[in-house]
Amino acid sequence: MMNNDMVTVYLYDTLDKNKLIGTTTVPRGSELLVGQTYIKPVDGLYGTPMFDEEQQRWFGMSKEEWLKSDHLNGGEPTNTPSPQQQLMASLMKTNADLQKQVNMQATVNATIMKSIAELKSEAK
Repeated sequence: MMNNDMVTVYLYDTLDKNKLIGTTTVPRGSELLVGQTYIKPVDGLYGTPMFDEEQQRWFGMSKEEWLKSDHLNGGEPTNTPSPQQQLMASLMKTNADLQKQVNMQATVNATIMKSIAELKSEAK
C-alpha cells in the first residue's frame, strides 16, 4: 500500500535534452531538485519523453517519427548497430558456423558409412 504522504517525482537528465530517466517517491510537499518534476508524462508519447521546463510539460515523438527512428536504440537515428542488432548478428554467425559443422559431420558420417559398406562387401 502506497503511503499517502509520498508522491511520485519524475526525474529527467538536464545534461541530455531533459530526457526522462526514471521516477522516485518523495514526501508530499518536498522541494524538488534540479531535474525533478511532479508533472507526469502524458500517455501516447513515443521515444523517450523529454521535459520542457519553460512550458512545464513533457513531449516526445509522433508515432511516425518514432517508427522512422531506430526505436530499439533509444529513438536516436544512428548508423551504428544497436546492442540488439549486434547480438542478433553474433547469433546468426554462430548459427551459420554450427550449420557448417553439422554439414561437415554429415559428410564425414557418409564417408564412414561408405567405407564400412565397401569393407563388408570385400569381406564376403
